Amino acid sequence: MTTVLTLHHVSRDFPQGDEVVHALTPTDLSVDEGEFVGVVGPSGSGKSTLLTIMGGLRQPTTGTVTIGGEAFSELPEKQRSRVRLSRMGFILQAASLVPLLTVADQFALHDHAARTPARPEVRDDLLDELGIRALAGKYPADLSGGERQRAAIAVALYHDPQVVLADEPTAALDTRRALDVARILAEQTHERAKATVMVTHDERLLDHCDRVLAMHDGVLTER
Repeated sequence: MTTVLTLHHVSRDFPQGDEVVHALTPTDLSVDEGEFVGVVGPSGSGKSTLLTIMGGLRQPTTGTVTIGGEAFSELPEKQRSRVRLSRMGFILQAASLVPLLTVADQFALHDHAARTPARPEVRDDLLDELGIRALAGKYPADLSGGERQRAAIAVALYHDPQVVLADEPTAALDTRRALDVARILAEQTHERAKATVMVTHDERLLDHCDRVLAMHDGVLTER
């Protein structure tokens, strides 16, 4: 297996008055292509801090995040943004879709931002795989919660990212739809050789993960 995402001695501290909060203690982690990793832990344990550092949305206090052999966390913000657009996919709790755009137009927005040519055949194949091609002309408000998350997964995978980061992607879904989204993420990770990390508080989803990590008070451990 090829290692895609690596954290080497990564930590994050926050000043809080006269004290320092250790939101993430020094952490080492590697995620291979085709590996679906779940991260669980109580609210405030550091899960979201970990994910935002992986995604380059927050800088580590110490250590280095590497993506595909490149020291991602050490790049200037403009270059990190380019890496996020070209090599990373994000799936958020609220199904990160633009309300005023149809499902099909969400893909066109990414093409515009990344300055890449449209690939309607890739878009349609993804929508087919996720069972929502008939919804391409619909707006997010016209979709169910499960359909919106499927659309968000399709958009996140559209540019064939190396790394997929999912932050509580099933929090607003009932059990059946939540398990369905977790299954789809696992399938897409394995079939498309992605390195996927999913932060969740939902123990129901963990059977779909290849590996589960636990976060407590900023400390990440294998479970």
